[in-house]
Amino acid sequence: MQVDTGRIGQSDDKQQVILTAAMAAFAQYGFRRVSMDEIAKRAGMSRAALYLHFRNKEDILSTGVRIFFARAAEDLETALSSGASLEDAIRLGCFSTAGDMARFLLDSPHGEEMLQIKTGEVPAHVAEGEARMHGIWTEWLEHEAAAGRVHLPKGGAASVATAIIAGQYGQKASAAGYDDYIARLEVYAEMMGRALRA
Repeated sequence: MQVDTGRIGQSDDKQQVILTAAMAAFAQYGFRRVSMDEIAKRAGMSRAALYLHFRNKEDILSTGVRIFFARAAEDLETALSSGASLEDAIRLGCFSTAGDMARFLLDSPHGEEMLQIKTGEVPAHVAEGEARMHGIWTEWLEHEAAAGRVHLPKGGAASVATAIIAGQYGQKASAAGYDDYIARLEVYAEMMGRALRA
């Protein structure tokens, strides 16, 4: 898995190599079974050199999660400001979280284990990332409603943003794998687009 650290201002090539090596190891063996020694070996460096970049494997995972949400938020902003039709903007927006991390979680036999990790900074980064995504959706929906392109239900833009994000997670949770998730997301996004059309 290629983790694009450069897009959030971290251009350390060694960190990129470590993140990629760690995610591959987590996918193969599961987070709990992977040691820092294994990650260092896969990254082609000594354990001591690895510790110059990360405190432990929780720190590696936390960084990966932070990078994932930074990239997803950037992709969501791009999708929603693209000038695409309502349906296409919603579809592109829904796919902003369907990148390498989603493929890893859905196609690895250890993806569920990764989703259950609640230690270290991971939960805080997830909450912060989700809040940022929610804010982007809410602002866009308010703008589109003010322009007469979107009809918002009684709960307003924030409730629709919550529903969109919950639906994205629901499609992921019920999917049989990454390809199934993509197919389900297409259907879900089309339904949301039709439902919101003014």
